[in-house]
Amino acid sequence: MKRKAEMEEGSLFSQTDMPPKGTENTKTAQPLRPAEEAAAHAWKEKIWEFDLTKPSQWMKDTMKEDMLKEGFGKREANKVFKGLFFKEKVCNTRTQALEYLKSIPTSYAVKYKIGITPSPKMVSLEKRLREKEEKLSTYTKEQNEKKFTAPFVSCPHCKSRVNRSFIHPPLCPVCGKDMRSDTAVKNITTLEETVRDLKKRYEDTARKYNSKFTGGETWIIRLVNPLYEEK
Repeated sequence: MKRKAEMEEGSLFSQTDMPPKGTENTKTAQPLRPAEEAAAHAWKEKIWEFDLTKPSQWMKDTMKEDMLKEGFGKREANKVFKGLFFKEKVCNTRTQALEYLKSIPTSYAVKYKIGITPSPKMVSLEKRLREKEEKLSTYTKEQNEKKFTAPFVSCPHCKSRVNRSFIHPPLCPVCGKDMRSDTAVKNITTLEETVRDLKKRYEDTARKYNSKFTGGETWIIRLVNPLYEEK
């Protein structure tokens, strides 16, 4: 009975080391190391291209050297390379290769064809595409300068008169709608749709045409940074 009483007494007094009621015994988050900090704010993904003659280890060393210059540590660089695989897959165009790489969650590498003389249809589509892209860029710039150069800008939708310094063109900070004229918005939308259509037609034509040929190839690598933190 005496031993039992001593144990109960000991148990009672041992509770004095417990945190007071109503407080939480939580661990303080450890600050990031400089290399972790650099990796977290560097880039989410990066595209590299290398000549087909380069060994895979040489490509890795080149990319790692670049990351170390950016502030990554060797440990952080190795996390980026985790899962990196050089797949013997040949895509017909660069865009097709990028689409494939973006479907894979980790760093990965494939090849795509180069050095193929474009067909007359491809040349024509590319010329039209460049013309429309230039027209879209010029028209958009003109409309933005026309609408957003005055000290105060009126919104045609909510009728607010807003200080230009608070505006991130083309949206109104009050109602969130496009502050440009309906005609300008319609013309820009039409040009954007035309550009998207020409890009798709060119890409479809190039994939079909290039599939008939074998020849030059190059490596394209998409590095995925798992340490990146969205701002």
